[in-house]
Parts: sequence; structure tokens; C-alpha cells
Amino acid sequence: MKRSEPAITAPGPAGIDPAALTREQLQGWRCALCGTLLTGDRPLGTVTLSQGPTLTTYPLWACDPNCATENAWRAAIGHAAGCEACRTGECATGQRLLDAYSTAFRGER
Repeated sequence: MKRSEPAITAPGPAGIDPAALTREQLQGWRCALCGTLLTGDRPLGTVTLSQGPTLTTYPLWACDPNCATENAWRAAIGHAAGCEACRTGECATGQRLLDAYSTAFRGER
């Protein structure tokens, strides 16, 4: 292990590998699960990392609403914004993306 690499001293919640988290995820700027910039968040728990003699505990945050719902909505809206067939209601891709969003939304409730 290189001196500059943090050593993991406590496992992360929800199966998160603390060594894979970015600085932005550790600081609470991005979702610890999907890496998306947080606009709404929910606490996940904490991870503790050591670097030399220093132990640092970081609270982890995730998307709220959950990542699957947020990402599905963004995909559907992003597609529809540039799709002429979506405007007429005849786009199979747009319908599939909306169905994926509906499924994710029902799953979180």
C-alpha cells in the first residue's frame, strides 16, 4: 500500500467499498451509491478511513428520491427533450424509459 492511499478501517453501509469512494462522495457532494451530484439527499451511515495515524469518519449520503428513480427520470426527460417522436407519443424508446421510471417509482414507495 502506498503511503498516500487511505487504509480502510471500517466497512461501508449498503455494501459500499470505501476505497472506491471519490473525494466528492466522502464530502457529501455526490451520491455514495451512484456518484450523481446531490440535490436531495438521505443519510446512509458512515465509513472510517485511516491515513497514517489519523482516523477520519465520513457520513455518507445518497440520492433522495432513490438513485434508480432519479436516474430513470433523467434518462426519460433527457431522451424526450430531443426526440420528435416523443412529442407525438409514437416513440418506443421514450415509452420504455417512462415505463422504467414508473417501475422504479413504484418500487421505492
